[in-house]
Amino acid sequence: MASDSSARSSSAPAVVRALRILELLAEADDRMSLTHIAEELGLAKSSAHHVLSALIDRGWVERDPGSREVSLGLRAWEVGQGYDVAQTLSQRARTFMDEIRDELGETVRLAVRSGSDQVCIAKSAGQQKLVFDQRIGARLPCHATGLGKALLSGLEPDEVRQMYAEGLEQFTETTIIDVDELNENLAAAREAGFAEDHGEYILGIRCVAVPVRSRDGRTIAALSVSGPTARFDDEHIASCLEALRIGADALSARLGDETELR
Repeated sequence: MASDSSARSSSAPAVVRALRILELLAEADDRMSLTHIAEELGLAKSSAHHVLSALIDRGWVERDPGSREVSLGLRAWEVGQGYDVAQTLSQRARTFMDEIRDELGETVRLAVRSGSDQVCIAKSAGQQKLVFDQRIGARLPCHATGLGKALLSGLEPDEVRQMYAEGLEQFTETTIIDVDELNENLAAAREAGFAEDHGEYILGIRCVAVPVRSRDGRTIAALSVSGPTARFDDEHIASCLEALRIGADALSARLGDETELR
């Protein structure tokens, strides 16, 4: 099954060995022994044991106490579930995103938070030419984007301070680089029900975003539109905001409790 030589495999970085072990266990029909794993991947038993121990400690692999054989652990399942959640969320959002796009002619994005980044998981492309386009799967800093700030608005101020304990990266002259100022901005966004970005990641780009909430009020995603400030004047922003709110409310109602996605 292994295609690499023993010498080459043994010298591979530990992270590569760990990924190959996880892939092997994912394809296996049953638990596997340390010896079997080492043979299949062309690894020294000591090297395989070292990597397996780390994977077991982190919950990615589980060891049967009787046979000492291993299989994928709960953490691998949790990560897979997280992917399924994102996929399900983007699928359920598609109709509402297309409706917003058709009404505004603008590109609509759906994002979720991953740490201090917002990750675009779906996009409905509009007719307007884009100055900047965030591709699906791309990560952008939450504190400097409208989408990100809409997602951060669901956190408590102390959570935001902890997240940015090492400071905020500056991208343009309008980027918020003080955590207290960011919390003030997020408090205003929380009260208003939407967040904005005025050239804080890329100069000349304005973005408006609204949170998507679960039935119990948790922010689980955000919807946005963005474009050049010359076109995104206050009147257009107001129109975008109305369409986004209607779409986000409809999506939240369809999603119901977040647990429905799991």
